[in-house]
Amino acid sequence: MNGAADPLRSAHRTAYGLGLALCLGTPGGIAVLLLMGVVPPGTQAPEGVHQQLGYLFTGLVFLSAAWVWGRSGRVLRGFKALPGTRRSFVILRESLLYAAAFEFSSLFGLVYWSLVGGHAARHAWGFILMTPLLFATLVPRFGRWAKALEG
Repeated sequence: MNGAADPLRSAHRTAYGLGLALCLGTPGGIAVLLLMGVVPPGTQAPEGVHQQLGYLFTGLVFLSAAWVWGRSGRVLRGFKALPGTRRSFVILRESLLYAAAFEFSSLFGLVYWSLVGGHAARHAWGFILMTPLLFATLVPRFGRWAKALEG
């Protein structure tokens, strides 16, 4: 790597670390609340309105993933055209924006747990665990940012 990539590598390390901390910390905190019984499992049956709510949450999680995938592609395509002074900021902004978008999955899991957790715990936990998985899968690593600069 050349000298110009060093500030970008540092910015990416900071951005990715903050995003990862957010996407691991929130589900971890929610998991502690659920396992300690602070938030008791809901007793509603996962049918009717509650089932439809689960479908809505699933759709919104996949919509957030599709949005991040599309947006990151557009941002990476335009990354080379940005002034050098803005690139570090863009890496930070985008990584944290993507992490925030994925946080909704954990929050959906918490809500679903409080409604139907007694009958559909695996679904609630699935929402919670999607947050770090989506972040690790869809947020661009440094190599993709560097490749975007090359052409």
